[in-house]
Amino acid sequence: MSECQTESTYDAGGSCNCPKCGQVECCCSMAEEMMSLVKCAKHDLLKDKMKKLLESRIGKRLDKVAEVAVDAIIAKMEHKVAQKHACEQYEDDLIAAWKS
Repeated sequence: MSECQTESTYDAGGSCNCPKCGQVECCCSMAEEMMSLVKCAKHDLLKDKMKKLLESRIGKRLDKVAEVAVDAIIAKMEHKVAQKHACEQYEDDLIAAWKS
């Protein structure tokens, strides 16, 4: 999978900077660039196929897991909002008490 992370970069002049040695125009060729791209495409395709298999085999279970996680994060966010509101109310009450 590391091939996907070693794509060549191009400088402002359009020269290729090799991911292996960092030199300009050293060893990069169109064939090497294409090989890197095809390896990345293969990994992406394999990942997509794995996703489909996981969905077909344990999708319903993953749906339940996702639902539990979403419910938990929503509850946590609601708790934070309520906590913030309580803190603001406390500050308002302190200011009111100070002014009276």
